[in-house]
Amino acid sequence: MGVDSTFPPFAFLMGDKVSGFDVDIAGEIAKRLGKELKINQISWNEIFDRINDANIDAIISGVTNTPDRQKLADFSDPYYTLEFISLTLSTSDIKLKEDLTSKKVGMLKSEIEDLNPDFLSNYAVTGYDDVVTLIKGLKAEEIQGILISIPIGVKILNEDPETYRFIQKTQSIIKYAIVFKKGSPLKDKINQIMKELKDDGTYSKIYDSWFKI
Repeated sequence: MGVDSTFPPFAFLMGDKVSGFDVDIAGEIAKRLGKELKINQISWNEIFDRINDANIDAIISGVTNTPDRQKLADFSDPYYTLEFISLTLSTSDIKLKEDLTSKKVGMLKSEIEDLNPDFLSNYAVTGYDDVVTLIKGLKAEEIQGILISIPIGVKILNEDPETYRFIQKTQSIIKYAIVFKKGSPLKDKINQIMKELKDDGTYSKIYDSWFKI
């Protein structure tokens, strides 16, 4: 399995071992295929070149399925829908999601298009270039809350749980899929395994181990 190991909490290095949500999903898939999981570290930018390597059967690395990419590779059914969380300062009067409605909310400019415009219409959204300035804006009370993708949001909460209050979680329009060589017989097998993982509760256990708030 090809994996970009610079994408926590989906895949990252702990010592010399690659860990993360994607790696745990890949491990469960391999087990149910009766195979040994071997991780081949790759760069995200080379996914559609490396998918045709002889020593890579599939790539799991936060890839979205688009019409242009379908010309280069096959894709599984979505295995993960990117979620966002809203946070406020723990000292704020905002304690429920309804309290945040119509308030000034900060987002990373790069993530604004990931959420449904109808959902965002509930807020007065201000875009920020990076996480540092976004957090500064919240602490300076330029904004009353932030909306941020869950991998970054969980890291913010875990690093300083006393400063921030979790308000709600919402799904984005971004869905990740596993990438295969064109015509790979693994696609149908893995789609079936992913269905089984969700049906028997295994997927939820893996999810909670990385993303539970």
